[in-house]
This record gives sequence, structure tokens and C-alpha cells, in this order.
Amino acid sequence: MAAAPIAKDVADEIRNKFTALATDASKYYEADLERIKTDDKLVSRFLAHQRDGKPGKPNDKDETAKMIESVFTWRKVNSVRDLDFSKDPDHVLTSMYFRGQDLDGADVLWVEPKYFDKTKRAEFEKYLMWLVENRPGEADSSQITIVLALGDVGLTEVDVEFIKYFINIFMYYTADVMKKMIIHNMHWLLNGVWKLVSVMLSEGAKKRVLFLKNKEVNKHIPEASVLACVGGPDPFRYQAA
Repeated sequence: MAAAPIAKDVADEIRNKFTALATDASKYYEADLERIKTDDKLVSRFLAHQRDGKPGKPNDKDETAKMIESVFTWRKVNSVRDLDFSKDPDHVLTSMYFRGQDLDGADVLWVEPKYFDKTKRAEFEKYLMWLVENRPGEADSSQITIVLALGDVGLTEVDVEFIKYFINIFMYYTADVMKKMIIHNMHWLLNGVWKLVSVMLSEGAKKRVLFLKNKEVNKHIPEASVLACVGGPDPFRYQAA
């Protein structure tokens, strides 16, 4: 999926506003600076993120430029382009993974919090950054559908701080990447946890969060591609070490 294209002059205006803010090139990756100069799709994503599903606002171009500057700074500080989990990552980290596509062709990120290790939160955070950075459709600035498989997750398994970080990534440090977030079979005991973290979501993002039970996920992902962790026929399973 791609954000609606914007006129070249609008993209260039946002670029110019960003350039006026980005006076210290050492704060950013050179590759990020080069990409924003030519990638209209990426500029469109940043603008769509600021508009959050609403019509244009008078200052949305200024806010978009500020977001680009903030995201690019964050990426350099957190060494996003330097991360590499392509070879032999810690097995427990791979309980987050891309597999298949939704009904609209968006890549699906499956997350199985049941297997998270709170002692490795920092590594999970880095791995999430790396996954998003290297997602199948990243070059096209595509969106993703996220599935949180919570069927076997209770209060003792929930890492609230990681969930906050997870949401922050998609709210503040990526450009309109989250198409929708499917929360599957969440136990009612976790309602309080969700209320705590949902305040971090914008109103537009809240509308993209879906609480689904059992086979309701088939309305968003082709039935044959629904994984066994949420009751689907795809036999792929994350195997705990």
C-alpha cells in the first residue's frame, strides 16, 4: 500500500522546510538525507502521518518537516541503519517476524508476546527497529498490518514498557507505516494494560486498532495465510528454544 501521491511542488516545499531545519548534517544519516531529496513516496508518507487520516491543515507542511527532522535525528542516535540481525539473531527475538500479506497486499508483521524475555527488552527494541527498516516493502514506503497474538498471554507475560516502545515506533519514529493493528484474542484481564498504553495513540491510529476474536482475522488476512498461532491453517509456528 502507498500513500496518495502528492504534487511535486508540495513535496519540494516540505523538503525546503526540512532543509531549513537540518542545519547540522552530522545529526543524520547521509543516506536518509539523500533519500528525502528524491523519494516523493516517502515525503507523502510523512505528510499522511501528520494528517492522520484527516484533511490538510494549514500548518501540516511545517509539522511534516519537523517530523522528518525528528525521525532522522532519532534514527542516527539509535544507529538504525547500522543494525544487522540478518545472521543468527538471538532465537527468542524471532518471535516477531514478517510472513504473508493481508487482503490488500500489505506485509503482515506477526508478534507473539508469549515468548518475550523481559531481560532482553533492549535487544527486542533493536530487533523491532531492524525488522521495520528491512521489511519487504520498505523501499516502496509501504504500510504493514500488525498482528499481536495474545491468546495465551496474561498479566504475568505482558511487558508494558516494551508495548509502549512498540507503539512509539509506529506513532513517532516511522512515517505512516502502520496500516492496522490486529489484537487477537486479548484476555479481559489485559483491558487495564491496554487503557494505559492506548493514550499514546492518536485518534486516527486508534481507529486502525482492531480487537478480533478467533476467525474474525479472516476478514483482513486471506484464510490460507492465517497462522496457527491465531487458529489459522498456515502450519508455520514459532518454536521456543
